[in-house]
Amino acid sequence: MNSIITRKTSSPMHTLIGFLRRDKKNKIIGALLLCIFLLAMYRVVHIIIAHVSSASSPHSQSAHAAPEYLKIEPQEAVCSIDALGQIVYYEKVNISSKVQGRLEKLYIREGSRVAKGQLIAEIERLSLELTLKEQESELDIAVKSHDLAKAKYENALKAIEIKLAQIRKARAEVYDKKIIYENMTRTLNNKAELFKVGGISESEYEAVKAQHTTHHTRYLHAKADLEIQEVGFRDSDITAAGLALPKSDDAKLALFRAINTKMEKAEVDAALSKINQVKQVIASTKKLIEETYIRAPLTGIAAVKNMEVGEIVKSDSIIATVMDISKVFISLNIGETEAKLLHEGQEVTFTADAFGDEVFRGKIARITPVLDSKTRTFEIKALLANPGMKLLPGMFARAKIIIEKKADAILIPPEAIIAKKGDEGEILIAKKNIHLRQKITTGKEFGGKIEVLKGLSAGDTIVAKNPQALLAEALSEK
Repeated sequence: MNSIITRKTSSPMHTLIGFLRRDKKNKIIGALLLCIFLLAMYRVVHIIIAHVSSASSPHSQSAHAAPEYLKIEPQEAVCSIDALGQIVYYEKVNISSKVQGRLEKLYIREGSRVAKGQLIAEIERLSLELTLKEQESELDIAVKSHDLAKAKYENALKAIEIKLAQIRKARAEVYDKKIIYENMTRTLNNKAELFKVGGISESEYEAVKAQHTTHHTRYLHAKADLEIQEVGFRDSDITAAGLALPKSDDAKLALFRAINTKMEKAEVDAALSKINQVKQVIASTKKLIEETYIRAPLTGIAAVKNMEVGEIVKSDSIIATVMDISKVFISLNIGETEAKLLHEGQEVTFTADAFGDEVFRGKIARITPVLDSKTRTFEIKALLANPGMKLLPGMFARAKIIIEKKADAILIPPEAIIAKKGDEGEILIAKKNIHLRQKITTGKEFGGKIEVLKGLSAGDTIVAKNPQALLAEALSEK
């Protein structure tokens, strides 16, 4: 019978284990060999790990990387602040109505452009127009009442002139009656003397006495009539009205006219006041009618439309919101340590994600004086023109604010400095195939590079990267 023999290839570990199974002596020798094998494997793994770590170390890489050189040339240095922000409107107005009523017409849609003064909505005005007609009728009545009162006043003034003429006539009559009376008195006295000496008869004397009595009575009647006519035209009437007694007759006459037409003048004034009152009410109603035509208070875009035709507009209703974006702000939040470096009028450049690499320029217009306690930042707003209204509120922006510019600055990369303490440091200068350590004085950082204030000049060549490789090489040669 044929048989197939299969041979297995054993590993060193399997061979060693098989050897240990044979006898006790072999077991001891095998245990020693197993320990030696495990120690050897551990050493190999340790060496491999150390080699990998050394190869991946930055210091190891930098130590073996080739140095790079830089020839010093003065260049423009720019110190700036980078910040993220967004575009915000220049001005925003929530449009409401002073008139309550039904929204009858609406002429805008969201996103549409509007000009200042453009009609954008109308409120129903039928009730106001009816009210206006009633008020205009009331005004017509008031005007007619004023005309009547004015006519009465003018008639009263004419009556004053008539009254003054009557007073002058009454005074003349009193004067005439007084003269006649006084003449008659002298005649009576003469007749009395004649009667005493028998020059006239008693009947003749009595006749003269009767005539004297008649003329005296007429004089008294005329005087009494004058007093009646003068009521309201006496000096006492002026003082009784609380007025100072004028010195001239013309001024006194003017006061007499005013005192004796006081009631008629008051009626004219009241009628005129009524006219003015109704006119003011009409003007107010017309203003309300005008307010039913809602117009845009500024030029911009209709950002939000809050109401539709047919809705009731109340005093607190917002019909639409219009934003002026002919100019816009870019709003930035700047840290409190950087904000002190900024001032109004400072230039801000930025790009908007919506327009790629296109650069926009504005100037700082507002610096909020209040620090946000949560973010520890100040809000900065830069203003710029927005022709075509292409920049829209809410757009994301990446801004750069120039703090300082220098025309001819010496700048080196930070990795060129091999030792630095404060503003002092050292670099390697390459001169005729040799490298010399050079002390330098550093200044501000501009765009990731360090300004050198002292120790370097234009035309010098320095080790810009990996100067440690040259230092390590020099130490190994020693």
